[in-house]
Amino acid sequence: MRAVAGPAKRYRYVPTLPTPGLHPLVTGSTLAAAAMTGRSDMSKGTSFKARLCRVRALGYLLVASSSFAFAIDFDEAVQQFDSRPSPAPAISAQPVVELFVTLSDNIVVGPADDGDRTIVPITGGHFRGEGMRGVVNAGGADWQTLRPDGTKEIVAIYSIVTDDGQTIVVDNRGISRSGSDGRYVSTTPTFHAPRGKYDWLNHHRFVGTITSVKEEGLRAVIIRAYKVL
Repeated sequence: MRAVAGPAKRYRYVPTLPTPGLHPLVTGSTLAAAAMTGRSDMSKGTSFKARLCRVRALGYLLVASSSFAFAIDFDEAVQQFDSRPSPAPAISAQPVVELFVTLSDNIVVGPADDGDRTIVPITGGHFRGEGMRGVVNAGGADWQTLRPDGTKEIVAIYSIVTDDGQTIVVDNRGISRSGSDGRYVSTTPTFHAPRGKYDWLNHHRFVGTITSVKEEGLRAVIIRAYKVL
């Protein structure tokens, strides 16, 4: 009795996402290897399912070899870095301006997608510093966001006017956080000055501090900016 061959089985390839924990190179190498080996496998009559298994195995091998090569390159880079020791450059800062800024009552905005928002209006003040002095304009504000982790983000934007009539915009951003070790406040003020006497403010980086003024009947802060040298 002669066996009758049944209908040939057909396999349909369904693309899938890379297996969690595996490098995306698996997918890329699988497709590349399939393109390179498909013709030779077809000539040998190898089923698509068998070819796919072989290609996946090749992909895993490529991932392992590339990871090993990366580890070797990284170790060599570390050795090269350690073989060229150099002293870390010192970072220092010079005080350049001190601002006394008066504030009015908070405007509670309420919860938002990134935390609870509050606006602190700026009502005026004065300043003095390196070759300049003048007044703080009313109308600016500190847009604060109290994040869920307890850190307060500071975004204070206002303007100051020098005694020779030049207006400078101050964009002071930073963070504030209170903890068991006290209050931490740090800012990175940016100045936008017109060309001329004060445009040096546009070409430097600054760090700053904020200190609350505790006087009855007065709500104010003292802001100090330091030029990073």
